[in-house]
Amino acid sequence: MRPKRLIPQCLTLLCLVLLAACALPEMPTPPFTPWSTIYGAARDERSMADMLFDKAVSSAIKAELMNKNGALGLRVKVYCFLRRVTLLGQIADDDFKAFALATAWEAEGVRSVAAVWVEPNPARTSAAGGAVSDLEIAAKLRAALVGDENISATQIEAEVYGGRIYLMGMVRSQQDVDRAVALARALPGVSVVTSLLIPTEQDRPENPGAGPPGTEPPRVHPP
Repeated sequence: MRPKRLIPQCLTLLCLVLLAACALPEMPTPPFTPWSTIYGAARDERSMADMLFDKAVSSAIKAELMNKNGALGLRVKVYCFLRRVTLLGQIADDDFKAFALATAWEAEGVRSVAAVWVEPNPARTSAAGGAVSDLEIAAKLRAALVGDENISATQIEAEVYGGRIYLMGMVRSQQDVDRAVALARALPGVSVVTSLLIPTEQDRPENPGAGPPGTEPPRVHPP
């Protein structure tokens, strides 16, 4: 089964979930948490229809990867923002990389695909000499993004592999991209920051008949 056949099913399931949620009795408002200011839907510049479609695309691609090889499929992260797909994985299997890329391009409505394949790398060491784990870096990065009031980040996702940070998602402007990259580069233990962030002010439709020439190159920012 190809991804384009799975997308309508995913959309139907997501719509049913939303309808069920609307039918639930009103619940007390949960305490405010700062994470929602960046990662919550309230700050998402996409429409509900776009969010549902993006989720259906990423879910369909992930399902195809899992069907092909469960172990390798688990190691590939799939993101989709306004029909722009990002594949990020720590794998060495060239055949599976090619399959993942082809699968992403075959998904219905996809405008572009960026693929980043990461080689294993040990955790970096801070200037103080203590080992800085990827989990620590990821936690500090989230805190830095949430704490910066100048960033209008709507959907910033981050993955850390051996001290290398990969930023995915959507922000309001190139200024927000630069700020997010600067915050990531300032963290102890970070060796390289690769940005796949999409400024919505620069988002333009692409020629759907142009075909998949390859992948979008990420922007790499060394320290």
